Amino acid sequence: MARPRTFNPDDVLDAARDIFWRKGYQATSLDDITAETGLTKPSLYAAFGDKTSLFLNVLDRYHGHILRRSQRILGEGSSARDAVVAWLTSFVPYCSGSKGRRGCLSINTTTDGGLDDAALRKNIASFNSRLEALIETRLQRDRAQFSRDFDPAAVASAIMTAYIGLMVLSKQTPTPERVRSVIAQITKLLA
Repeated sequence: MARPRTFNPDDVLDAARDIFWRKGYQATSLDDITAETGLTKPSLYAAFGDKTSLFLNVLDRYHGHILRRSQRILGEGSSARDAVVAWLTSFVPYCSGSKGRRGCLSINTTTDGGLDDAALRKNIASFNSRLEALIETRLQRDRAQFSRDFDPAAVASAIMTAYIGLMVLSKQTPTPERVRSVIAQITKLLA
């Protein structure tokens, strides 16, 4: 008979997320994860599978949080422009100053070699597509607020590219004012 779990899976995923975030996917070993979580390797494997499977669970939770938050913010506001500005501005604390130094877990993974793994590449690409679709949906919803030649798909792609750029820039700890000035330039696309 199998023994019941004596740990909270969410706590383990949070601890694993933190070690992956500090060290990066490539540099994190199972020994690091077991030391951080307090689980033995057999317990870790039984609950989450191998390192990649565990990290995919971590990414799913991380991405899910960002997508839910983004959907809420992009759904608010009297105009698409206001919603996109609010959405981008909501990331200022996460991509500036010392708090921003750790960067975005997803973007960090793309830059530390994590995309060499097909499952991680697919997971991150899916997240990016879903996030871009949320932006495009809001732009399409308020299409009448823009000029006739406004292309919601192209603008959503440009905004997504800028978002990714902000997350990369965060590792250089820009000031909040610098990030806000970048956002002001990005949102000129929404004129």
